[in-house]
Amino acid sequence: MKRFLKNNILIIVIIVIVSIIFLNGGYKSLQEYKGYVNADQQLIKECEKEGTNQKEWCEEILKNKDVELDFYTVFADALTWQVQYIYYFAFLIVVIPTMIKVCKKLKYKQIINSNSRESYHSFLKKLLKTAYQYIWVLALLSLIMMIPIMMYTSLNPEYAIIKSHGMWQSNIIYHPVLFVIAYLINVTLYSMIFIHIALLVARKQQKTIPCILFSYVLYLAIEIFLETVVKVIIFQRIFHSEFGMILNIINVFGMNDLYGVGTLLLVNLCMVLISFALVYLAYKNKEKFVIQCEKNK
Repeated sequence: MKRFLKNNILIIVIIVIVSIIFLNGGYKSLQEYKGYVNADQQLIKECEKEGTNQKEWCEEILKNKDVELDFYTVFADALTWQVQYIYYFAFLIVVIPTMIKVCKKLKYKQIINSNSRESYHSFLKKLLKTAYQYIWVLALLSLIMMIPIMMYTSLNPEYAIIKSHGMWQSNIIYHPVLFVIAYLINVTLYSMIFIHIALLVARKQQKTIPCILFSYVLYLAIEIFLETVVKVIIFQRIFHSEFGMILNIINVFGMNDLYGVGTLLLVNLCMVLISFALVYLAYKNKEKFVIQCEKNK
């Protein structure tokens, strides 16, 4: 147990801090919407007391008086207004603890000693295993926010639809289990993309702090490229389409279902495969990689 805590102390601290932020954000949104619900209940009492002829909007209020506050409304509000700044740190949440371990493996003497005992292919498999060690972190943090909200709200999306307060418009909101599964898969795909970006940088820079910093710069550069070149120039101006909106690697927790969740997952899976192919090409040449590690020792 002590060894586990020692080896994973950083990720444990990160999970605790971000969990507190997420739980607090979910609580604030829940309390805010409970206030709205209480206000609606007061209006319902007034309408029932005075009669529907007293106010034009009473008929609509009374029609929806049994609609319960739903999970999708509160969850979307928390993501949009309470924890939105975490989006910009999601990359670092995954990459910092991962690259500390990866860069340690890539130290010149360690890679030489490893290659004297095992094949380069085996070394790369172990390297990838280390790199993927924390791909579950963002999914776990998402669940930590989701579960308490689910406990105090309805899974029927009728409130979000009537009030137009939801973030998601596709039919998946009528299937909460599928929604959660798709959401967690999507967040995990983003995590894999982040790790692949960091591994591309680690191919050239094995020192931990510079590797993390350059990885974040590359991450932001890719996002700017997707937002300006791909989204605006290619899709909006040439194809007159908004499809580029789903090509956003900063909107980790949003799960943009503009073209359907299946399309989003497929696009992100393609990005995972493309980034993995780039990692494979970057690490394919053993001799060049060892020489690069020697330069950064």
